[in-house]
Amino acid sequence: MPPPDDAALFAGLFALILFSAAVQSLSGFGFALLSAPLLTAALGGPQAVSTIMITGTACDIAILAMRRDVPRPAVRETCALALWSAPGMLLGAWLLTALPALGLQVFVACVVIAAVVLRVLSREDGAVLNPVWAAPAGLLSGALSTSTSLGGPPSVYYLVHRGLTPHTMRDTLVALSLVRLPLSVAALLFTGAWEVYPLWLPLVGAALLGQAAGTRAFHRFGHTRYEHIVLGLLTTSAVVSLGALGLT
Repeated sequence: MPPPDDAALFAGLFALILFSAAVQSLSGFGFALLSAPLLTAALGGPQAVSTIMITGTACDIAILAMRRDVPRPAVRETCALALWSAPGMLLGAWLLTALPALGLQVFVACVVIAAVVLRVLSREDGAVLNPVWAAPAGLLSGALSTSTSLGGPPSVYYLVHRGLTPHTMRDTLVALSLVRLPLSVAALLFTGAWEVYPLWLPLVGAALLGQAAGTRAFHRFGHTRYEHIVLGLLTTSAVVSLGALGLT
């Protein structure tokens, strides 16, 4: 039996991963936005990023496997973002090993808060971005993915302004995560930053349970409510990030 402190930590991580997976299944992103701040505070950067990659991937695979219809990601958008993410991932993996623990935590909080601000400023303008913006979005997303596991915001910001429907956007974000996974792991292994929480397997179970709950909720919301959900999740992530800084 694990010591009480370890048992409490595991229980908290299990609940956090379950809820984060439900959010991911509902919107196509949000898993790392919600879990990364607290996991970084509790486990440290390398262990947090590696554990989120494993559990988040299990959630993404389940989302695609349990779809009622054939997943339809935007293939061109997925390929463009994945291609431009590659060089950013190596930079992000290096940052993960170079930044001190507190500096990394502050960086995580700043990324989440910036995502909220960008979403608030852009959600009403209806502008459609030129495809050339996939390059900076992909580079930044790749760097954030391996340094903090928060590669979602740049991709979300770009895709929201590409005129995708909620279903297509969710499928595109999930497909993008899966396409980029092998290179992310390789970059972390190359820099010596791959370090997984010992009880990762039960956390995969939590991710699958959360995914099932999130899928049920996804089919209950239309496009208008989806927009409010996206903004609400980003705001919640910002609050969680600031709260996690207080744990240090």
